[in-house]
Amino acid sequence: MLPVLTTLIMQAAGGKALGRTVTVVALPALLGPILGPLVGGAILTHLSWRFMFWVNVPFCVVGLMLAARYMPADAPAPVRHENKARLDVPGLVLLTPAVAALILGLSNAGRAAGFAHADVIVPLAAGGALLAAFTRYALRRPHPLVNVRLLARRPVASASAVLFFSGFALYGAMLLLPLYYQEVRGVSALTAGLMLVPQGIGTLLSRSVAGRLTDRIGARPVAACGFAIVALSTIPFAFAGAHASAWLLALWLVIRGFGLGAVTIPVMAVAYLGLDRQQIAHSSVLTRTTQQIGGSFGTAVLAVILEDAVTAHPGGLAAAFGVAFWWSVAFSLLAVLLSRWLPGAPRDRDRREPAKASPVPAAAGSGKIDV
Repeated sequence: MLPVLTTLIMQAAGGKALGRTVTVVALPALLGPILGPLVGGAILTHLSWRFMFWVNVPFCVVGLMLAARYMPADAPAPVRHENKARLDVPGLVLLTPAVAALILGLSNAGRAAGFAHADVIVPLAAGGALLAAFTRYALRRPHPLVNVRLLARRPVASASAVLFFSGFALYGAMLLLPLYYQEVRGVSALTAGLMLVPQGIGTLLSRSVAGRLTDRIGARPVAACGFAIVALSTIPFAFAGAHASAWLLALWLVIRGFGLGAVTIPVMAVAYLGLDRQQIAHSSVLTRTTQQIGGSFGTAVLAVILEDAVTAHPGGLAAAFGVAFWWSVAFSLLAVLLSRWLPGAPRDRDRREPAKASPVPAAAGSGKIDV
């Protein structure tokens, strides 16, 4: 669902002002860190855990109603019969269980706080084998389910890699932060959700700034600064104990959220540089999948690190969380270095690659706009 909606918006944008366009795409994701902990904490405090799943039903019903009313009833673009792409059933059979098995194995690793378990090793091995088989199959197929050849393009490959590590910074820390408030400071799930709201506010505040800067100076400096801000604002939690100032930590969470927004928007935008209408859909799938797997991987790794630290510091939960937060800082700093792989400012790209700028159709039946 998310790749389809992202594709529709990016195709409608026609390659213009990608940074500001992504601020629209990313708005629901930026509101999630504000509303998610609040709703989740309230459900766990006052209702059964089963409502964590039931809460999705009304949103899906409203989504169906809005889609039926507002989404255009568009038809596929007319193509000649010999070029018509059909559903890639073998690719679907290979890729879908591959991603599911990888996420299942990583989730089990986080739950068991270790990778040396059968319910972790078997799904990871199966998922890796299926993913390798899909990649080999897709490289030989003219119209694969997902065009993995796009990873040969620097914008798509660099965006996918950075989004993978952003999963460590975002999802991994979202495991540590509520646990820190509940286990070290002894607050309820609802209170922990309230204490995480400042991070969501910071992410929301960076939305328009990051979009404009991405269009003006490029994704590389914006993402690198964003990861550096995330690393810097995570350091106080490595020193925080049970009695650190809640207001001071809230201020650092606002700054941390600002850095997270500055990472997500430029990296999502750069993934669509120079792509034509059909390639946009494949880039959406690639980037969303790598971000999802990166989030699961980051959560699993930090869960294992936290469990090992708890074992090494019996009776000292604050020290154990400090170790885990330092690892989160290290992952963010590694992502700063990886951000150097992202394309630079628009004028630099134009000067280096004047003949390689690919047109992106503005919309069906419209003219072409060079990126």
